[in-house]
Amino acid sequence: MKQQLTLLLTVLCLVACGHRDESQREQAPLKVKTLVLSPATGGMTSRYVGTIEPIRETPLSLQSVGRVVSISAKNGQRVKKGQTLMAIDNTQAMNALQTAEASLKHAQDGYDRVSKVHSKGVVSDQKMVEIESQLAQAKSLYEAAKQQLAECTLTAPCDGLVDGLNIEIGQTIIPGTKICSLLDVTAFNVRFTVPEAEINDLESSRKKIEGTVECAAIDTILPIAITEKGVTANPLTHTYDVVAAVRGGAGLLKTGMVGKVILNPQTEILNPKSETLNIIIPSSCVLMKPEGPTVWVLSNGEAERRPITLDGYQADGVRVSSGLQAGDTLIVEGYQKLYKGCKISCEDK
Repeated sequence: MKQQLTLLLTVLCLVACGHRDESQREQAPLKVKTLVLSPATGGMTSRYVGTIEPIRETPLSLQSVGRVVSISAKNGQRVKKGQTLMAIDNTQAMNALQTAEASLKHAQDGYDRVSKVHSKGVVSDQKMVEIESQLAQAKSLYEAAKQQLAECTLTAPCDGLVDGLNIEIGQTIIPGTKICSLLDVTAFNVRFTVPEAEINDLESSRKKIEGTVECAAIDTILPIAITEKGVTANPLTHTYDVVAAVRGGAGLLKTGMVGKVILNPQTEILNPKSETLNIIIPSSCVLMKPEGPTVWVLSNGEAERRPITLDGYQADGVRVSSGLQAGDTLIVEGYQKLYKGCKISCEDK
C-alpha cells in the first residue's frame, strides 16, 4: 500500500511539472527583429557610393617646349581669368619674334616702294602679286611668332581653383602635357556607378529621378537630381556611370569626397503590371515554399506567414508587388524558429 501511494505521488508530480513547463513554454515569447515598411523603405529606393566632383574641370597645357622659370600659383588657390599661373624660358621665342618683326618690316617697305611705281606701269602685275605674297607671308610668320611667345606663359582661361599643379622651377615642359586643372567649384556633381541589372530602372523613370547625397566629412544631406546616365557598361565591373547634380554645397563640398547616394523615385516609378508602388524588402527574409515565396509579419502580437509576389531584384533587396504594403511589420531576423500564432518579442531594426 505504501509503494502504491508513493508511485501515485510521483505520477502527480510529473504531470504537474509537465503542465508547468508547457505553460512556461507558451508564455515565453520568441525574440525577433522587425522592420516597419513605410514610404522610406517602400518604393524603388536604391543606395550607392559616389564621389563628389566639380561641375566643370578645365585641363591646362602649353604647346611650346621650354624650361620653367617662374610659378605664380599653387594648388587650392583661387585664380581669375587671365591671371598668370607659370612661365617657361622665352628666349628663343623672343628671338624668333624679333626676326619675324624685322622680316615683316622689310616686306612692308618693299611693298610700299613697289606699289608706288606699279601704279605708273613701271612694275608688272605679276611682280606686284609676288610682292603682295611676300608681305602676306611675313605677316603670317610674325603672328605665329607672337603666338609662340604667348605660349611661354600659362594664363587662366577662366575663374577657378588650381588643382594638380606638380611642377618645379627648372623642369622642362613638353608640349601638350597637362600642367594642372582649373576647377569650377561654384557647384558640384556626384558620380556613382549603377549595376547593369538596375540601370533600366533609371531609364524607365517617368520624371527626373531625384534623391540625396550624404557626406560624412560635412555631416550634411543635400538633394540631388540625375543629369547624365552612361550608355556603355564597364566591361570588367558591368556597371554604368551616372552623374547627378548636387543642389547646394558650395563652400562645404570638396572634390573627391565620398558620399552616400540614396535614390528614392517611388513617386515616379510604378509597377507596370499593377500600377501600384513596389515595396523593397531584404532578400534574406524571403522563404521560398512549394506554393511560392512567403515572409513572416507581425499581426496583433503574433507571427503570421504571408504569401507575396516578387517583381525583381536590386542591390538593396527584392521588389514585392503584392502581399505587403506600407505600415506592415516585417520580421527580418529570428523568423527561422517561428510557427503560426506564436507569441513574439520584437525590436525594430
